[in-house]
Amino acid sequence: MFSGAQISLYPMADDFVGVILGALGALDPYRDRLRIETDDISTLLVGPPEVLFPAMRDLFVAAAKSGKHCVLSAAVSRGCPGEPDDPICRSDEIGGPAIPLDERKRAALGAVRSTPST
Repeated sequence: MFSGAQISLYPMADDFVGVILGALGALDPYRDRLRIETDDISTLLVGPPEVLFPAMRDLFVAAAKSGKHCVLSAAVSRGCPGEPDDPICRSDEIGGPAIPLDERKRAALGAVRSTPST
């Protein structure tokens, strides 16, 4: 399974281009494990989720280190319609839930019922 994320950084600063370009360097350690395509508006990240989400975090942290107010907007999807799994997108981390569905549902309902009302 692979995931894709279309992300955009919005630093609230006059030098927003510099903040964005500086933050993009945080993706360098992931370039061998993700497909990364940047254009004038956004960056596309494609790969396994256990790599994709840390890369998004590191990009945001790098932008936030500028000291400017920053927003990261992301649309994340599981795969892309019609796109085949590429070797870079394979994930050994996600094999599905180990606990049967009925057991997970009972546990979730129990947690909801035991939560105090506010």
